[in-house]
Amino acid sequence: MKKITLFAFIIILISNQSFSQVQIPVCDTLSINNIKTLAWTTGTQFTNFSGPYYQYPNGSGKNTIYCSSLWYGGKDNLGNLHFAGERYNQVGFDFWTGPLKTNGTASTDPATSSLWKKLWKINKLDLTNYLNSSAYPSNPPTYVLNWPAHGDTSLQQSYQLAPFIDINNNGVYEPLLGDYPKIYGDQCLFFIINDQKTHHESQGIPIGLEIHVFAYAFNTPSDSALYNSIFYKYKIINRSTTTYNDFYVGLFTDLDIGYAYNDYVACDVERASYYAYNATPSDAVYGNFPPAQGVTILGGPKKDADGIDNPMGGCNYSVNGTNFGDNIADNERLGMCRFVYYNNDNNPINGEPTVDSNSYNYMSGFWKNGQPLKWGADGVNTTSSSTARFMFPGLSDTLNWGTGCGLRPIPNDWSEVDLQNTPGDRRGLASMGPFTFNAGATQYVDIVYTTATSYSFKSSSTSVDVLKQRIDHIRDLYLTNPSVFQDNVSVAEKKTLQFKIYPNPSSDFINIEGNGWLKSIFTIFNIVGQSVKTGNLESNTSKISIANLNAGIYFIQFKTEDKSKTIKFIKR
Repeated sequence: MKKITLFAFIIILISNQSFSQVQIPVCDTLSINNIKTLAWTTGTQFTNFSGPYYQYPNGSGKNTIYCSSLWYGGKDNLGNLHFAGERYNQVGFDFWTGPLKTNGTASTDPATSSLWKKLWKINKLDLTNYLNSSAYPSNPPTYVLNWPAHGDTSLQQSYQLAPFIDINNNGVYEPLLGDYPKIYGDQCLFFIINDQKTHHESQGIPIGLEIHVFAYAFNTPSDSALYNSIFYKYKIINRSTTTYNDFYVGLFTDLDIGYAYNDYVACDVERASYYAYNATPSDAVYGNFPPAQGVTILGGPKKDADGIDNPMGGCNYSVNGTNFGDNIADNERLGMCRFVYYNNDNNPINGEPTVDSNSYNYMSGFWKNGQPLKWGADGVNTTSSSTARFMFPGLSDTLNWGTGCGLRPIPNDWSEVDLQNTPGDRRGLASMGPFTFNAGATQYVDIVYTTATSYSFKSSSTSVDVLKQRIDHIRDLYLTNPSVFQDNVSVAEKKTLQFKIYPNPSSDFINIEGNGWLKSIFTIFNIVGQSVKTGNLESNTSKISIANLNAGIYFIQFKTEDKSKTIKFIKR
């Protein structure tokens, strides 16, 4: 069902949509470490629409993922389901490019969308070299000048869009004064999409989401976990005036370890992860050492506020969530709350979803027809009376959160290996929720895709074991070094004196704006070098009177403890 050529894909789009709605997405490549893949300006990632494009190792032509995407769904106050989520885009898209209006309509149009049909790509090394060159900041490169920091307020878009390092903290992106893009990792791509269009893929009612996306990677050969991973950071804004209840964010991945039809799938509850691995010792593509491919939720949407700091250690969302027990109320973020897999077929219970309600049922922890997921066997044909949150968790749910926190049902170790299942083409779906998505609210989701291979014949060192070690390392970094993944750009600000003077020439006063000279001393000299005025600058934006100076040429010098800068101006 997923195999389709790019030519056929375009023909299907044109035949199913009016031309104004056909906006073939654009893509760019992430290829700075051991993974080479494509980021697209739509919901579906990685595929090239004629096959998989998540290459591991980089340059090998072998792939471990066919595609992946986030799904979104919740109910309005009348109980109507609103849903957006793509898989293979064989009948179209659920997303357009660009921001939405902030006036409550959450609207856009094809012309605006076309202007945003692009990705912004930056390498950390290029940015670092620029910041430490004589070109900074007077001659910024194109990727700095064209960074989409601000929306068009005349079109009622948000003024603040792509994040940036704001040197003078005035909220305005001014690259000629030293401002520059905020990025993540050693190579990153940024784009903005929204769901305010006809949803041809899911057939769902639009939600009104504006989604800002960073895809990034690290070039760290000495750190095998980071070197074999791709990260995605999503900022999800509800631009509508509707508050959605029972809202879920789903993380869908079609996992193909080389040859697609000999895979098993599993989840690791306490690592907030799911993964695929070969069911047989050898793979038709990878040979005797097939890798394992993992997908991990590092941080999901915030849990609904309850006014307290929810503690760690309970049989609840703290099992794999973050910010629990940190002495801060209502900052707790959800992890993997449910996991289900389904098959590449048209089975009415656990096959491919065909409409929005099918997909929402999967995210809610049910089968596509609304039937509860049960413990054991295939989750459908089982004699167990225990409902389950997680499919094939093995022994990873030590508190038995997935089955109500009581005694673990039989079998204790629920996995495809123990069941000796027939291998197949597996899809996995983890979900985060439910939560209340308030009108105008913003949620964040951080994800990592990690690949691992064990080149040992010892059963104690499988690719899955190596994968879990790498996931542990990345999760530990995420929790203990948030500047890498969450809050701060990984490029250091260049501390130099930069400023501009205007108007120049002037008769009454000059305005000073810049960076690096907060609380500096200024001195104005006349053309023969005599000091005619001095003072202190207490902020990065100041106004200096020159009304008492005679007409002529002057020089103003700024001095801090270790730097000085002089610039010429003319008094009329």
